[in-house]
Amino acid sequence: MLRGRRSIPFLLLALAACGRKAPEDQVRAAFEACRTAVEAGDAARAAAPLDADFRGPEGMDRATARLFLAGLLRRERVGVTVIRNQLRRDGPDILQEVDLVLTGRGGGLLPEEASRRSFLLRWRQRGGDWKLAELQSPEGP
Repeated sequence: MLRGRRSIPFLLLALAACGRKAPEDQVRAAFEACRTAVEAGDAARAAAPLDADFRGPEGMDRATARLFLAGLLRRERVGVTVIRNQLRRDGPDILQEVDLVLTGRGGGLLPEEASRRSFLLRWRQRGGDWKLAELQSPEGP
């Protein structure tokens, strides 16, 4: 009976390890939460996964990105449709390539209301969370 009690911590540790998601799944979940927040108009939740050292297009830092999101989502209802979402490991980081269709206030896919964009995102693990460290837009502004 004593042997059984000693094995309980090891059993709990093994169960906890089984419950962890793969890093790629964690990044997908963080991206989806951000996408959902953008569509809901919640700039604070949309900016939550930004790393303290975040870098975006044209030298955008975390504070600037948060202000940009707040201003955009206050004025505009944005729809985000994911066309492609591919992840791969790059050393300790995860790179995510996404193609999106962004729609404006009307929500339709008319040319004047829709924009197809591609982005490269670099995710970095900080503590137990994956944070968005860098966002690049290959086609420019």
